[in-house]
Amino acid sequence: MISPSQLRHCVCTYSFLAVLTITLGYANHIHAKPIGHAPWVGESLKGIPCRGESENFGPFDYLQIHSRMSELRIVVKHHFGPQVEQLIGGMRTGDPKSVPSEIHYTLKAWPNHHRALNSIIQYQLIKLGGKKFTRFPPAECYLQRAIKFSPEDGTTRMLYANLLQRTGHKKSALKQYEKALALRPKGVQVKYNLALLLVDLKKYERAKGYATDLYAKGFPLPGLKNKLKKAGYGSKTDDIKITEQSGGVSEVQ
Repeated sequence: MISPSQLRHCVCTYSFLAVLTITLGYANHIHAKPIGHAPWVGESLKGIPCRGESENFGPFDYLQIHSRMSELRIVVKHHFGPQVEQLIGGMRTGDPKSVPSEIHYTLKAWPNHHRALNSIIQYQLIKLGGKKFTRFPPAECYLQRAIKFSPEDGTTRMLYANLLQRTGHKKSALKQYEKALALRPKGVQVKYNLALLLVDLKKYERAKGYATDLYAKGFPLPGLKNKLKKAGYGSKTDDIKITEQSGGVSEVQ
């Protein structure tokens, strides 16, 4: 017959093992076996080879989020909440200086996370004024890594093109926009940004072709129409005042 002390010992042992099993199961889920690898490739805008840390969770393809929602929720909950996406502050401390590290972790796990890529671009161009990060790779390196990891992702191409366009690398931007359009032939934001770049490159007829198609379908932003009108390629019936000079729109979800 089991004594009360032995019974308490068995119960405690069982409880410990049960908790340990749950903990290990959760840990195995958190630190799931990496699916492939997302190497750092390409060069920075200054010609320096891109280098960065290896992922310790993932990497996961953002194009497959519907089959990886649990993994996405883990990263978003702990590293990419609204305050990080809006470049306000980190998840745990609220310190604005921790924003890059939160985005960095997000992109290590989800290399082509569109909204995180957009955030790293905005941080570099707005918060840093175009200067390079001190602890992390530049935005263009995250984008090239994402393209290498998920080459069929047209949104990532568009984001890379937008960065190139905004930093004055217009010919390279044109190539990326064209590749993005090939992947997303119905992408209105790709067409809009591409047309804006074509205006900057003085390829007005081609830009007007995209503009005609976009505005016929009700595209709301007048920036492209205004630029074409200013260059003498607007419609005679277009009486919209030139009030906006758009630098492109990034469609991220």
